[in-house]
Amino acid sequence: MKQYLFLLLLFTALLFTFVACEKEDFYNTKSDDLQEMSSLRKEIDKLSEQVTCENGVDWKFTAIGAKGCGGAAGYIAYSTKIDEALFLKKVALYNQKQKAFNVKWNIISDCAVPAPPKSIDCVSGKPKFVY
Repeated sequence: MKQYLFLLLLFTALLFTFVACEKEDFYNTKSDDLQEMSSLRKEIDKLSEQVTCENGVDWKFTAIGAKGCGGAAGYIAYSTKIDEALFLKKVALYNQKQKAFNVKWNIISDCAVPAPPKSIDCVSGKPKFVY
């Protein structure tokens, strides 16, 4: 009997923890969510811009953002000389947050799919996509 009571209490505690975490995010305002995404995007941009573009071969790109219709909102360039794992982790988190934002706030958008760039050139020290 004690084992069943312990399991019931454990299950209740886990359920309460899960629900409490969900409610905390659920009660954020739209402005709070936008601020959180904006802050994360600034971090991503700062990482992307920390290296001067001298040779397009040293640069890659990845999809960033999420449209309300689905799919990427665009692409961002990054140097292979930065911490790629950290950069891509932040981009993935940003994409996840934007998808959740779109669902939570019923965001709609055009359903146009942005074409991925073919390569990257360096112009005045900044990466420029070539289509």
